[in-house]
Amino acid sequence: MRTFAPFYVDIVDKLKEYKIAYKGLKEGTHTFRFTLDRDFFDCFDATGGMEGNVTVDVELVKHSTFIETRARMEGKVKATCDRCLDEMELPLAGEMTFLIKQGGREEGNDDDYIVLAPGEDHIDLSTPLYELFMLNYPPRVAHPAGECDPEMERLLKELAVDADPENDPRWNDLKKLINN
Repeated sequence: MRTFAPFYVDIVDKLKEYKIAYKGLKEGTHTFRFTLDRDFFDCFDATGGMEGNVTVDVELVKHSTFIETRARMEGKVKATCDRCLDEMELPLAGEMTFLIKQGGREEGNDDDYIVLAPGEDHIDLSTPLYELFMLNYPPRVAHPAGECDPEMERLLKELAVDADPENDPRWNDLKKLINN
């Protein structure tokens, strides 16, 4: 008998609310609402410790051979401004559409669809919801202009270096090496 580490079991327990028993669903449209909060974010390495409240509305349209899935996300998380290092509330919104179908595992997964093994009776949406969140998280987080910490902005201006290569004397020595 295989035993699992308590940490793994804890993550599985936290993510069970993101599973949908699809076998009992009738053909047609079904809606679900999920909340991405600290418990959810702690299950993934890149977002561990993140705080926030993001609501994701998922619409499943079950057909006889596949399930069309639409997920719409909206909410706020606490983030650190990349410019002044002050904490801020970051609004997030986005949507994603993908298909779910049954098939053999040898078919693999693609970006636009999820393949379920023939014996599976639940759809685990934790990974697609995490991907939706990460795809809509901006690569650079910054306050709107003028809202950064004034003391930090003063320090940045004071310590800023002129990055113009025409005014930087170090480039002159490098240009001499090229001309030889």
